[in-house]
Amino acid sequence: MDILSLFNFALIIQLFVLIDPLTAFPILMAAYKNKMNIRKIAVSAVLIAFIIAVIIAIFGLYLFDIFGISIDAFRIAGGIVLLLLGIETIRPKQEDKVDIKKTDAIISIIATPLLTGPAIISFVTIKVYEIGKLSVISNILIAFILVAIIFIIFSFFISKINSKVIDIISKILGLFLTAIAIEMIAKGIHGLISAG
Repeated sequence: MDILSLFNFALIIQLFVLIDPLTAFPILMAAYKNKMNIRKIAVSAVLIAFIIAVIIAIFGLYLFDIFGISIDAFRIAGGIVLLLLGIETIRPKQEDKVDIKKTDAIISIIATPLLTGPAIISFVTIKVYEIGKLSVISNILIAFILVAIIFIIFSFFISKINSKVIDIISKILGLFLTAIAIEMIAKGIHGLISAG
């Protein structure tokens, strides 16, 4: 098998959008203000989130057999979850005051549910069904490497970054997330109708 054939640029971008590293920026900013090592926090969180995503990719489909769930029903349910998350990202929200003093707590929160949350769990499980575990895990690896790079770059410029810029970019990613959700729901409905 050609190793390069495992990688899919469109899938990597979709995974990156679903991971949405910008959601972790406010917490990293809070950690920076508390004089914590945000580079160590970011890299540790990405590593844990990646491990969780890989576990989902390996074992996620077994849950379908256990609970008797069809892939199309899961597509619709997952799509609805993503749609709600996308709408929540786009909506204006009040400033949240993050006050976390423990490094381990910050790493845990960033790893899950922020990086590997319902969006990634749903999407990864469906993609494993469609294209296989090895291909999905390979693309997850690249997506999380990109997230780690973004976090490291962010750590160098954290004192100069405007939170409004982060908010605008986050809303744009929210639009893409909503589009991915609608496509998942549409595929699920089409699959159920075809099966019926």
